[in-house]
Amino acid sequence: MSEDGERYLVLCVDRDDDLGVKARVQTPLTGRDAAIAAATKLALADPEEADANAIFAAVRKYDELVKSKTPCEVAVVCGDVNRGFEADRRLGRQITKVLSDAPYSGVILVSDGGEDEQVIPIIQSLKPIVSVQRVAVKHSESVEETYEVLGRYLRMLIFDPHYSKYALGVPGLILILAGILVVAGRAAEAGLATLLIIGGAFLVRGFNVDRTVAGLLQRGPTGYIRFISMMGATLVVIAGIDTGYVAMMNDTVAVTAIENNPSQIFSYGGPLIGYFIGGALNLVWIGIAIYSIGALLSHAARNSIRWRRDAYTLVILAILYFPVLTFSNFLVRGTAEATFFLISYILLGLAAIFVLTIAIYPRVRPKVPSENE
Repeated sequence: MSEDGERYLVLCVDRDDDLGVKARVQTPLTGRDAAIAAATKLALADPEEADANAIFAAVRKYDELVKSKTPCEVAVVCGDVNRGFEADRRLGRQITKVLSDAPYSGVILVSDGGEDEQVIPIIQSLKPIVSVQRVAVKHSESVEETYEVLGRYLRMLIFDPHYSKYALGVPGLILILAGILVVAGRAAEAGLATLLIIGGAFLVRGFNVDRTVAGLLQRGPTGYIRFISMMGATLVVIAGIDTGYVAMMNDTVAVTAIENNPSQIFSYGGPLIGYFIGGALNLVWIGIAIYSIGALLSHAARNSIRWRRDAYTLVILAILYFPVLTFSNFLVRGTAEATFFLISYILLGLAAIFVLTIAIYPRVRPKVPSENE
């Protein structure tokens, strides 16, 4: 029940005039039947239009007040499709006209939120607003859950340090470096740097390098030995590959012949591979040896019997050096003498490896499979 003299206006606001543009309905509209008819036309014109739901919500609110014996009326007003000042001026005129039809005590505003609620100061300058009802159209539950999951993952990518260093750190580094190079007039280098950084990030994450390094460093001094030897071995091997490439490119005759006629690779490919192996062999072997020595020292410091396996690896590495070097000379020269030495070293190397495998390896292999590296 209402107090004596109270009368309320249930007002639905469409600031961008969807009702007039889509349903060709002129406002202001007053009365339940007029509001339902307008909402029906708008829903038929655009079933996804939220303003139609807002008008129906205003009618429902009107019915609730009538059921509780509260004197009231329902009305619909619209602004302008261009919004802004023209929309607010038109709304002001229509609201003034509706309020002049009866002595209303206050306004109950119904809208779908957003821009429609910007009309509140206009209404308050004319009549007090006693209630605001915002209509939110329900979405599919699966859609809501999808947005919730996406939001959770986005927050994880931004705020979780484990993921943000890849989602934000790597792109940030790329953008900064590329920007510096572009400003310096080195656009080509910017593209190359971008590819290298992205490739490095993929390599680190794909091969789990970051977690491997973190696990090594957590072991204390032995972990640092392994890490330093691993880094040193990697740098030396890279230097060896570069040296082999330079040695290969020094054979200008073969390189020029292949560049002019790619089919010449069958004639000159062997010597070029031989030059590459010969140039890279020493440093690559040294890099592998550095890694094996680091592993040996780490296992020995931890009293692990796996140091014997590392020593076995070093012996095998020494045995294979001369066969590989001879193979390189064979590819370069292809003489009978080189062929003889190649076959001899291969046979001797296989014999030595066979002896070590049969006689020594069973005694030096780890006896405790579960022991940590």
